[in-house]
Amino acid sequence: MNSLNAAHCEITHHWFGWVTVPGHGPAWASGQVSVPLCAPREQTYRLIAAWLRKHGCAVPADLSQVITLLPGQLTPAPSTDDTPRSA
Repeated sequence: MNSLNAAHCEITHHWFGWVTVPGHGPAWASGQVSVPLCAPREQTYRLIAAWLRKHGCAVPADLSQVITLLPGQLTPAPSTDDTPRSA
């Protein structure tokens, strides 16, 4: 399973871990999630939990026990500079 949530945000975290899919057993899940730079860690886990639920996974009360959240990388803001460049 893979998720990609790369809206216009300021920091992107990669995540991974073993989750349970009812009726199928354990499954490896990974992805990345983008949140505002000032977003609390809980918000990041809520977004991951929502994606996992949407894809049929059981989500434990403390998702941090099964999902590893890697340190975030700053996501550059989209450029608004449309000045033509010379070759």
